[in-house]
Amino acid sequence: DRVAASEGYAISQQKRKRVEQPFGWGKRVGGLRQVMAKVDQILMLVMSAYNLTRMRTLGQLRLQTG
Repeated sequence: DRVAASEGYAISQQKRKRVEQPFGWGKRVGGLRQVMAKVDQILMLVMSAYNLTRMRTLGQLRLQTG
């Protein structure tokens, strides 16, 4: 309980989400679940697609606030 209540733990959880979110997207949307061969190339492709969709979202947010 004491560890979970610390500020460092809260920061760790935020960072963990930032790291895990693209892999979850890759499994759900990018088809990484069914891949058995050439994983490194497909992972790069899926993560690039994730970054492009993220850039689009961030660009739209910037236009709304800017």
